[in-house]
Amino acid sequence: MKKNNLVIDIGNTHIVMGVCIGDNLVDSRRISTDLSKTEDEYYVIIKNLLSDIISLDEISNIGLSSVVPSVTRVFDHLIKKYMKRKPIIVTANTDLGLHFSIKNPETIGADLLVNAFAAKEIYKKNAIVCDLGTATTIQLIGKNGKFYGTAIIPGIVTSADSLFKKASLLSDIRLEKPKNILGTNTKDALLTGILRGHAFLLDGFINEIKKDFSQLEDILVIATGGMSPMVYELSSNIDVVDKNLTLHGLNIIANNSTQID
Repeated sequence: MKKNNLVIDIGNTHIVMGVCIGDNLVDSRRISTDLSKTEDEYYVIIKNLLSDIISLDEISNIGLSSVVPSVTRVFDHLIKKYMKRKPIIVTANTDLGLHFSIKNPETIGADLLVNAFAAKEIYKKNAIVCDLGTATTIQLIGKNGKFYGTAIIPGIVTSADSLFKKASLLSDIRLEKPKNILGTNTKDALLTGILRGHAFLLDGFINEIKKDFSQLEDILVIATGGMSPMVYELSSNIDVVDKNLTLHGLNIIANNSTQID
């Protein structure tokens, strides 16, 4: 029987929630991360936000990854209080079949762990995963589950917001694919600088990683996160866009919760 799973990825800026039936992500919703909200307030938001997709009492398992410990605790409490479920909260101690070359893997963010697991389980290849969120993370995972390491860079939107705040003559612009390599006005110059610049940065990292880990053959490059489709069009090295890689990974974990809970 297919499970109705709720998967939740708590980030510094947004909380992304997905409803999955069996192996399929039916729909996802996004809200802002708010450290001041209580478990009661978050419950009302979640219930209303998902009401047109599924009733919360129909949920089988709940998989959760988070990089915000205080909000993790709030969600843990609300899920136990209102949904009468024990959430599967991913940490470095969760048995995901990953192998680490560092002494303290608990310092690795849960989103990175889930992305590594998802890449291994879904694509079954050596993989570079580029997650374009609040921060851009670039990580290398072996098809055998070895976690080689990560680079963390200020994200596209984060970098753009910082620039807009520091430069009084620059107005906030909507990020969209730049038309040319060089802009002939401030808006187009910013777009190509911010977006093409980020794509060039990713391509440079990808090339160097492949060079430094030349012993790994057939490395698949996966882009995920909200900005991944746009950056994919500007990059020379991204092979696959899987915008919801983290949610897919959490759903696999939720579906197999009896084995890894």
